Amino acid sequence: MHHRPQGLPIAYPYVPLQRFTQRYSDEDAIIRGTLFPELDLPFHDYEIRKHLPNTPMIELMTLDFVCFELKLYLDTHPEDAHAFELYKEYRQKSEAAKNEIFGMQNYNSWVYDPWPWEPEA
Repeated sequence: MHHRPQGLPIAYPYVPLQRFTQRYSDEDAIIRGTLFPELDLPFHDYEIRKHLPNTPMIELMTLDFVCFELKLYLDTHPEDAHAFELYKEYRQKSEAAKNEIFGMQNYNSWVYDPWPWEPEA
């Protein structure tokens, strides 16, 4: 077992300063795992998927992913009005997609319905 000498830090984290100058398309963002090209650092040239199926659920996942990325960006750049407007636009698109996919019902209600392996199903 190796022990760290006392008084020495474990690691020094580094986070690059992010600028919102470019962004991937929605579809590329979910495939690449980031909305921002400058943060796209593939692991050992990992081969990424080129395409995802074109389904309503994939579209919803893509919209929610872009919302999540923009929210993370806004956590560190709260003064960026353009990013905030874009975030609001994508939240509206996400809500509309949820209503389209799940109807006007509460789209989280499926969690409480019986699951296929439960006796009530």
